[in-house]
Amino acid sequence: GKADKPPLKVFNTVVNTCEIVGEEELTVVVLNAMKNTHETEGNIVTLNIALKRLAKQGNILSCEGIIIGMLQAGIEPSVVTYTTAIGACVKAGNPQYAYEWLTRMRSRNVKPNFHTYNTAIAACLDGELESTVLGSKIATEMLQDIVLEIEKGFEGSADYNSVIPDKYTKVLARSLMKKLRDNWRDGKININVAKATVRVPLLNLVDFERSEMAEKVKKMKAQKVSERKAAAAAADDGCDPDTDECEIDADFSAVNTLSKESHRRMEV
Repeated sequence: GKADKPPLKVFNTVVNTCEIVGEEELTVVVLNAMKNTHETEGNIVTLNIALKRLAKQGNILSCEGIIIGMLQAGIEPSVVTYTTAIGACVKAGNPQYAYEWLTRMRSRNVKPNFHTYNTAIAACLDGELESTVLGSKIATEMLQDIVLEIEKGFEGSADYNSVIPDKYTKVLARSLMKKLRDNWRDGKININVAKATVRVPLLNLVDFERSEMAEKVKKMKAQKVSERKAAAAAADDGCDPDTDECEIDADFSAVNTLSKESHRRMEV
């Protein structure tokens, strides 16, 4: 009999694989096949994959165009969408635009996670005092969101929804503190002012693992693990196929690579 049409998820998986291995021509072939099969340009996952390609090029205006197009089509961008757009700003060396995306995503009631904040902080490592101060402001907002998460908790995957800092957050905060030190040594900011203001939230991120908040986080994580085990035991499949987290757009690895590559270049 006639074979069933491959679902969009299959096309998205193939397209994402083509992007990872750099098969751009094959990517176009698969996208055309998807369009012919389903008479659609794809879903949010497809668009996030396209966004990832532009982010790698640092094409911030085209990234904005895709997101505007999503909104016009009634497709609500996800945290991955906005984090990828911020990744484009890292590649382009535009910290102000990165912060603008943080503001825009909040206006759409999309909460940043730790990947988002890491990427935004990575955009602020160009050594300019304005960027260092902006990075400190982003760190402050991350700390505020950490407090809220500890008070209210989060739903779903930690990798997708949590704002709790990881090891890379600590690396970025330390790098930004080094930039701040260079700023005061160059006479761009008074050392006492810098230590009493700009450095404070960065130091809090660096020392987060030794803080009281970190202890509360450990208890939260233990509780989450227990809840996941209980949920897995009660269900055949621990993943809801209707959520973004089950799709490729939950994969932040490409965005993380963008920020880490830019970070290494700035450290050289």
